[in-house]
Amino acid sequence: TLDIPDDVARSLPLPQEERQQRLQTEMACLLYSKGWLSYGQAVRVANVDYYRFGLELGDRNIQRQMTEQDVDHELAYAHRQQHVSRL
Repeated sequence: TLDIPDDVARSLPLPQEERQQRLQTEMACLLYSKGWLSYGQAVRVANVDYYRFGLELGDRNIQRQMTEQDVDHELAYAHRQQHVSRL
């Protein structure tokens, strides 16, 4: 849990209903870019799916830090998507 003073939160240029999600995403991207979180951990912090988080990183010009496990996960995902598209 991160406590942000109400007056600071209100001063952010974000609609109130988007604040929590946007702040979680920003924090996840920042911590991932510093190497403090793995991709999976950052996805959990951002509370989005793997694909959406990748788009968020791209929007911020943050390069993916791919481990062997990440590559395996991405290849398995691509394989599943290819299989589904054939159905």
